Amino acid sequence: MKTLSLKSYAAVSHPLLTLSLLVLSTLLAASASIAQAAEFQPAAYSRTRPNGQTVTLTFDSKGKFVLTDKDGKTLVEGSYKLIKDQIEFTDEKGPVASKEAKPGKYRWKLDGKKLNFTRVEDESEGRSKALAGDTWTLEK
Repeated sequence: MKTLSLKSYAAVSHPLLTLSLLVLSTLLAASASIAQAAEFQPAAYSRTRPNGQTVTLTFDSKGKFVLTDKDGKTLVEGSYKLIKDQIEFTDEKGPVASKEAKPGKYRWKLDGKKLNFTRVEDESEGRSKALAGDTWTLEK
């Protein structure tokens, strides 16, 4: 029976170790992307607009959202789609909906109860002003 010296063992195991580390880092990167998407919480978030009025943005678990004013009046209804750390909004109806605009794309970040959107691409200035810039707070 032939015994491998430490030097021979290192030479044989080095490519295997490199491959193992590569696989592990790939899995960790993939799980981080999944964890980011999993952190988004379908729920109600509110914020105060520059004019002092409070609005609430509610996400359901089926890809629908609704924006309402302080009295519960619907301003915009539509659909949303999550792709990693981005969210895509499509307005469908409501008095301030951007129905003719292409879907708006935003980067989202949820930190505790604070949700922020950063515009990536959106031809609707109204939607962009409504979503990005200020922090949305999780309601409970």
